Amino acid sequence: MTSAQAFFARTFRPFYLATGAGTALIAAFAFFPSWAMPTIVRLPWIHEYTIIVQHWGIMVGLMGLFMMAAAIYPRWRAPIALYSLLEKAFMVAVVLVNAGQPHVAGFWIPFALDLVVVVYTVGYFVSCGFEMPEREIATRVG
Repeated sequence: MTSAQAFFARTFRPFYLATGAGTALIAAFAFFPSWAMPTIVRLPWIHEYTIIVQHWGIMVGLMGLFMMAAAIYPRWRAPIALYSLLEKAFMVAVVLVNAGQPHVAGFWIPFALDLVVVVYTVGYFVSCGFEMPEREIATRVG
């Protein structure tokens, strides 16, 4: 096991539990959209956008729950981490493309979280690949 693989074997669970919890908090938009819009992302609440805001909130909130599940269940790791990587990379790109717009102001904290997850997950896949980590296999077999 390389030092990078050892690093990811040691840190994947706490990293994905913490960043998954932060991601899951976006579920507030699904359940409390009129509070979440002006409070969290500092955008005006427009009642006509309820469905899309709630949809976004539940989709991202579930991504966070699945990230936490991937931290606990190693067999879920590769597919959930891959989907998380793609979803979060897209959010990073969307924020960067719109960086000059005033409506982006409330998205810099989620942007930072997503960027860290993207960099970490790319490092994980480069170092460990898409197979179940050796450390996880050893603890299940032995």
